[in-house]
Amino acid sequence: MRRLLLALLSSAGVFAWAPTSAQTLAPKPAVPGKTVAQTLALLGLASKFYAATKAARLDSLLNQPTVPTTVFVPTNAAFSRLEATGLGRASTTGQGLDPHQLELLLRFHVVPGRYPTEALKAGQTLRTLNPAFAVKITAQGPRLFVSGTNTAPVELANAYIVCNNGVIHLIEEVMIPFKRAASVGSGSH
Repeated sequence: MRRLLLALLSSAGVFAWAPTSAQTLAPKPAVPGKTVAQTLALLGLASKFYAATKAARLDSLLNQPTVPTTVFVPTNAAFSRLEATGLGRASTTGQGLDPHQLELLLRFHVVPGRYPTEALKAGQTLRTLNPAFAVKITAQGPRLFVSGTNTAPVELANAYIVCNNGVIHLIEEVMIPFKRAASVGSGSH
């Protein structure tokens, strides 16, 4: 049944994605009755983010129908780039993020409340679930960007996906709420 639903949604364009200006696209229709967590579970191009939320036990928060959230969801490609810098999930080699750092990173991508694209304005600052940090919205013409303390602005590259308890915005980079160690990564962010 799940595969049939995914095939139908994909063929209908619900989960189609192409990097274009966020404000030129209409919102994707909600998957009927699905929460943010349930939609992420169905969204193949964000499976790494969803797996990380499960590992950090944030999926239960994103599954609560009465708790509205907006999630800036990095694609699998974004997580792969992060892992290539040594900042993926902790491994037996000792590289990567420990569980606490992973939870902080994920909480930095979640904002309490519903913020579809049209509710986001240049100069707006939104407090995240990581209370020590906020994300800032900037604009270049009609294009909107989200950024954090140690992250270059990342374009909201897709129409948002409406869920019954929130909104999903796909982004092409993982936003980092904490400073990277000097010896890790290429320093390109």
